[in-house]
Amino acid sequence: MQSDNSRPGRRIAIVDAGRRPAVIEAVLKAFAPQYQWIRCAPEEADYVFHSGMGYEVLKCPGIRIFVTGENVSPDFNISDYAIAFDPIAFGDRYCRLPLFRLYDDAYACLTAPRPPAEEVAATKRGFCAYVMSNVRDSADERVRLFDAVSRYRQVDSGGRWRNNVGGPVEDKLAFQQRYKFVLAIENSSTPGYLTEKFAEAAQANAVPIYWGDPRVADTFNPRAFINCADFESPEALARHVAEIDQDDARYLDMLREPWFRDGIEPADLRREHFEAFLANIFDQPLQQAYRRNRSRWGLKTERRLYDMAFRPWSHLVRRFRERRRRAG
Repeated sequence: MQSDNSRPGRRIAIVDAGRRPAVIEAVLKAFAPQYQWIRCAPEEADYVFHSGMGYEVLKCPGIRIFVTGENVSPDFNISDYAIAFDPIAFGDRYCRLPLFRLYDDAYACLTAPRPPAEEVAATKRGFCAYVMSNVRDSADERVRLFDAVSRYRQVDSGGRWRNNVGGPVEDKLAFQQRYKFVLAIENSSTPGYLTEKFAEAAQANAVPIYWGDPRVADTFNPRAFINCADFESPEALARHVAEIDQDDARYLDMLREPWFRDGIEPADLRREHFEAFLANIFDQPLQQAYRRNRSRWGLKTERRLYDMAFRPWSHLVRRFRERRRRAG
């Protein structure tokens, strides 16, 4: 790595990302190590990273880069660029980043050759594991899937939710490695929303039972996991799990399959893909890097959002006057 003195400096700030902007920091560390980040006040920064936890970014004149680890879509009226989950294309302004790409150890397992299936199977002592500690704000499908599979055989729950192993486990990976299957259930189902849950099940060399991104098979090899979207009901899913559980040959076949289709890391998940996206932002002249509409209608849109966030009475007065004009 270059020394700080030899790396080009970029003046940045982070807003609207909570007290611990872990995802933004991880993106900078993983995909832009060639820059020296000069932290400064948001209104003085040339580049402002922001997320979905407020509207302080509207006070920042610099180039705005939206980054999220949650199921939230970017607003390109506000942001010049965005890094999020949505499977969309928007010129050089957008880059899809599934959250699992930031989990280095888990991702390394996805790209490495699978270990010998027989050796993996010999380490499995339990049927199915699940670790979930978010006891609220989660999809109802979690309950239905957990209950359906549990009616066949007990699913050992090592998180705070429905714990049945004597308390929350300290080491999620070590816990999941003992099981043939792992429930990998997202908090919601939206195309492209693919977090660390699948990758952590894969890291445990278990067969993931996955629910969430309906397009997950575009990323991962469908022969290596059980996709809940392929079944008409949780009961049908549970019957399929039972069939695999009771058929050693079929289970071993799944353990032999590469995680990615054809065993090839997708081009849009490779490090150079993300490095190129960020380099395009930081290496062009500053004034040429702006993308958001900073003319009349762009400014009017921002002003409305600003008033809603910081001057709600002004916003209400404007809305009242607009309604009066339409009524008159």
